[in-house]
Amino acid sequence: MDQKAFDLVAGKVGEVLGTQNFVSAGETQEENGRCALFTGETTAYSVFYNEEKKRFELRTCDMVDDQPEGKWKSISIWLYDPENDSLSEAESIMNDFVETIEGPKRVAALKTKKKRKKDEENTSDPLFFFNRFVGIFPDLRDELTEERARYDDLRAVTFARASVLPRLEALLTQTSRKDQIKRCVDLLNDMYVNGDLDVRSIITIVLLNGIENEKAVEKMKPLMSDELQKAYAAGLKLKGKKVKPEKKKKQKRFVADNLNTLNR
Repeated sequence: MDQKAFDLVAGKVGEVLGTQNFVSAGETQEENGRCALFTGETTAYSVFYNEEKKRFELRTCDMVDDQPEGKWKSISIWLYDPENDSLSEAESIMNDFVETIEGPKRVAALKTKKKRKKDEENTSDPLFFFNRFVGIFPDLRDELTEERARYDDLRAVTFARASVLPRLEALLTQTSRKDQIKRCVDLLNDMYVNGDLDVRSIITIVLLNGIENEKAVEKMKPLMSDELQKAYAAGLKLKGKKVKPEKKKKQKRFVADNLNTLNR
């Protein structure tokens, strides 16, 4: 690991987080790399350099009982090889991490986030899901950044269909990339269990149902978890069908009824 590059990225991130009332909890050596930890009231951030995969990761997780719960989510990932990359690349990574933590939505989320207890459920949203895909398809990062900059809200279904699905389907047609295919299916297995309802719908209805090449799907099935296989089979029943939105039920006029009763 290039210590100068790590200090540059972690130092600037810590400086910016300090303005948001985060406190530096020091640096630690993890199994696959070095980590700089920053803790707040409800959220923790870490700058992690993965020496095995040669990449910087900006990670976040909830604080539980004043400690990071440890279920880290990588919200920004950049490849960095100390042997080939210079400090100018590290500065680009630093700037991206700073833009991420200073983003208006992330700052607003921190202000409204409540403390979690150990027994409270934690799920992952579509943005986290797409950021996980960046680790497999690095060129997806630019499109995700543009999507978030152009629209106030992430158009999760549109982005999945226009940007993730074509990459996934193209990958499945390449017989020489078995390891990357397995990484994709492992990601789908994991996120179907840990993702929120939007993520689950994107996986089954948008991505799996969107793959037109049947032979490509056959490559995935042996790698799918039992839970994902069942969800995929159920989703196929909806393929090509138009699902009518549920009609809103008329609300009972409790207030009016009570007033009528009182006036009798």
